[in-house]
Amino acid sequence: MSPGRRPCPRALALALALTALAAAPAGDALAQEPSAEDAALVDYDPLSKDWYGLSRWAALCSGSGLPVTAVASLDWSELSAEDVLVLMYPLTHVEPAKLEAFVSAGGHVLVADDFGNSADALAGLGLLRAEVGTPRAARYYADMPFAPIATPKQAHPLTAQVTEVITNHPAALRHVRGATEVVGFEDGALVVAAERGTGRFIAVSDPSIFINSMMQFRGNLQLATNMLRWLGRGGRARRVVLLRGDVPMYGTPKPFIDDARAGKVGRDIADVNRWLDERSAWLLTPAAMRAVAAGLALLLLGLTFFALPLRRGPAIDGAWLRFSRPARRDAPRQLVGAADEGRDLLVSACLLRDHLQRFLANALGKPEPFFGLPQAELVDAVRARFGASAAQQLSGLYRRLKALPSRGQAAAPWTSAAQLSRAEFDALFAATQELCRSLGAEIS
Repeated sequence: MSPGRRPCPRALALALALTALAAAPAGDALAQEPSAEDAALVDYDPLSKDWYGLSRWAALCSGSGLPVTAVASLDWSELSAEDVLVLMYPLTHVEPAKLEAFVSAGGHVLVADDFGNSADALAGLGLLRAEVGTPRAARYYADMPFAPIATPKQAHPLTAQVTEVITNHPAALRHVRGATEVVGFEDGALVVAAERGTGRFIAVSDPSIFINSMMQFRGNLQLATNMLRWLGRGGRARRVVLLRGDVPMYGTPKPFIDDARAGKVGRDIADVNRWLDERSAWLLTPAAMRAVAAGLALLLLGLTFFALPLRRGPAIDGAWLRFSRPARRDAPRQLVGAADEGRDLLVSACLLRDHLQRFLANALGKPEPFFGLPQAELVDAVRARFGASAAQQLSGLYRRLKALPSRGQAAAPWTSAAQLSRAEFDALFAATQELCRSLGAEIS
């Protein structure tokens, strides 16, 4: 066991467990703790085929089109949209501000740590890691108390075809704010995922679920596969940057890395901006600067020549310079016209959602509950305040209301938002009106 890694009782417990499971097939046994010398060299090594190595996980990454690059040092400024950052049991302090800035700028990161040095960084993302004791679970692998079985908490891309995840002396993520508890135990989460800014992050409280011996379990393997898909930017990512153990980190993340929700044009513009930013690091010699200045002067002279009229034309009154600003879609006249003509009613649906959100915010004391609370927490709060019927109605409406854009996005005249038909709006209005009655409010 490497210094400062995990408490000694874990090694003793695992050794006893292996003794008890000596007659079982090798593929069914949980991993034992390596010696201090071995752990210092090959713990979480992507090239190691020993039971505590990561060769199977690395092969899974390569098969998914994301070859693993293990780094000896990390420069935050060199990470781009082609990288998926993986912090596997970091022993160097992870600065919360830099990790949050990386994710908010569009970075995708997986933090897998139980007793390492990422607690402050996880707290910066709204996660509290509990390291005392073993999480409570409904079942334990082979009835071993140090191997609780985690199960999916709710439907999520990470839980597709995952029924259970075998753990090995895990910590637990508790008091989760602004993120989704994807897989967990009775008293804490094992896997938490969220989108922050334009990026995504996954936090795992037991990095050993990725080692070779644990990847033999079907649920663990499927979960790892789903993580790569969710963080892979739809095939645009090109590699996994693996940081494990005591690796120095320096530099500052780029202010913009990627926007997963941007279209092709937006990504092309971002690529051009990135290229210009990289070229800005070049230093020109005095002779080169004079040559560039001369070229720009000739270009300006040519443009001036072609811009000047060869003969005097008609009088120019400047009318072509006037900008006619289109009306916003949430203007009263526009709303009435859209309703009368049966055109797009998306803005009206957003106003309906905002009306319900204001009432819930005042009733529950939570600002913007649709965006500030997970679905399960919001439904529980409504159940406690207004009863089971209102909570059930909110559950049926939540996804439809959450999927609506903001009022500003829907009302902007220069955006092409999704369309909402009269029939869809009428159904949404009726369901929202019924919920408001259950909450003791009326739609004016």
